[in-house]
Amino acid sequence: MNPKKLPVSVILSLIVGIVLVLLSPEDKELGPVLKLVYLHGALIGAGFFLFTIVGIVSLISLFRKSSGFSLLFAIEITAMIFWIAATIAGNIASQLAWGGIFWSEPRLQATIIISFISIGIYFISSASDNPKMISFLGIGLALSVWFLMIRAERIMHPDNPFDVSESSIKFFFIIITLVFLITSILAVRWISKNFKTGPF
Repeated sequence: MNPKKLPVSVILSLIVGIVLVLLSPEDKELGPVLKLVYLHGALIGAGFFLFTIVGIVSLISLFRKSSGFSLLFAIEITAMIFWIAATIAGNIASQLAWGGIFWSEPRLQATIIISFISIGIYFISSASDNPKMISFLGIGLALSVWFLMIRAERIMHPDNPFDVSESSIKFFFIIITLVFLITSILAVRWISKNFKTGPF
């Protein structure tokens, strides 16, 4: 794909995702709030995918002579954006569905901790001239995300609500998640192409 077309592709993909969220079916329990749950779930899925790729790319970079880390940093940036957006969407959904944000919820605490860890690791890595350190930090970030999310208990936060939903809701959730995954990949390519000029 022509690098000049990447920003347009990212925006169009994002618009498609938002339109699908708006058109998605609701249920009797949550009503229109379910649309935020679609968005939250899709963003979390994309963020989790990207953090995992951070670990894989970092591991590969340990065993090969890298000419730069623009791709790794682009993945980290995109993962942070999607993860923080997912956390915000989840908090808004919590406020609307349950009348408040439950800060003692382990799942919420884990997502917030991951946000801070990822931001810290990105700034440390991007300021470092040590390739091995950058690689180890990326691996540590991915492992931290997996560890925190697996260990996080659920109190108010439900298990995947789409597993027990009707087929039309499951279908929309899968499609919305795929669209946001595509958006995240396009965003990574866009940021990596422009990283030398400094996206931040």
